Amino acid sequence: SANAMTRAGEIVLVDGIGNRTAAVQFGPRQVVLIISRNKISATLESAAERVKNLAAPANAIRLKKDTPCARVGYCMDCNSPDRICSVWITMQRCKPRGRIHVILVDEDTGF
Repeated sequence: SANAMTRAGEIVLVDGIGNRTAAVQFGPRQVVLIISRNKISATLESAAERVKNLAAPANAIRLKKDTPCARVGYCMDCNSPDRICSVWITMQRCKPRGRIHVILVDEDTGF
């Protein structure tokens, strides 16, 4: 799943070491991203805020990471060894065309 998507269709993926983002970029011949309505943001800026102040802290807590965001609930732009948001990618187009499929879910799910 993506961390956020803009109304214009830009998809934001964030990862700790890049293994998940790399798989989307260079992995299998077909990728399916399931994005629920609560992950849709108006702009790239609001998508980044969503990741920093909602998704990343919630995932750090879920993964039992020792990060400042897990303790305070919002991004502290840390240098923690447990940081889960070191690699950011924003996809604006899919190449080759048709490789990445997006399924929009009209429910609030995940972070």
